[in-house]
Amino acid sequence: MTVLVTVAMWIAGAFGVIGIPVLALGLIASLSNGEASLPGIEALADGVSPGSFVIALGLLCVIVPGVIFICIQMRRILLTLVEGDPFVPENAGRLSRIGIAIAAMEIIRIATLLVVRAMPSLVGDAPPKLSTQLILWISVAALFILSQVFREGTRLRDEEKMTI
Repeated sequence: MTVLVTVAMWIAGAFGVIGIPVLALGLIASLSNGEASLPGIEALADGVSPGSFVIALGLLCVIVPGVIFICIQMRRILLTLVEGDPFVPENAGRLSRIGIAIAAMEIIRIATLLVVRAMPSLVGDAPPKLSTQLILWISVAALFILSQVFREGTRLRDEEKMTI
């Protein structure tokens, strides 16, 4: 399982390393009459609004580090499971941090969409659709509940160790 988390972390990093420069070049192309070129690279962005690139670039800059952070926290939780004792106080904090990271990424996504929608020159005729994902907020709530379960489990295990 830790291998899967590590692979997910590397994939997210690769998307960031490749995706951010590509989207930045696309944004430059869309702002400069649909064409941009660098030595060895030419970008054509006819018919694509600059807002699309701003949204994609902004979200990629937030999502890639967020996914890497979540994978690191999950990997640390899995390592305690492999060691045989998942009910350690640190895991409760890790679950809370994962919930906060997911909530922050969603809030930043919504804020990015609102900012881009407020700038008609960026979006052209088709403003991006503003939506929220209910399942995401349910998972954030579940992570905070699970965090409390781990805190209580840790407390009960420590109490049980003190019992003769």
